[in-house]
Amino acid sequence: MKKKREKLFRHPDIVISTCDFGHGIFTTKSLPADTTLEECPYLRINADECAGTLDDYVFNLESSEDNGSEVYSLVLGWGSLFNHSYKHNTEYWHDTDRDLIVFHTIKKVAAGKQLFVNYGKEWWTSRDLTPE
Repeated sequence: MKKKREKLFRHPDIVISTCDFGHGIFTTKSLPADTTLEECPYLRINADECAGTLDDYVFNLESSEDNGSEVYSLVLGWGSLFNHSYKHNTEYWHDTDRDLIVFHTIKKVAAGKQLFVNYGKEWWTSRDLTPE
């Protein structure tokens, strides 16, 4: 018996566009709070394999594997294109039942606005950077 494949969700009213940070995710219509934006698969990568630019695009969802090494998650789909803001309008959670990263709005977002997540203070301090 074949297993039914679930199509991953991406909201029809979001687009990728150029911005001050290179590329970002924007709304094409107003979206209410708690709107699912995208369900993203991801790759697990040992922390010691992440270096350079790749390290800027991984999420620290899991603290360790059985072997004790730290594991990062490289989010696929559009998930790696959300830019940072401390005044973010989007968050993500790990859907452990389906093993996906799910991005959703946390407040109403007007049409044409960029969707941002908060990278967290540790992301900036670990790179000796200060957000703009």
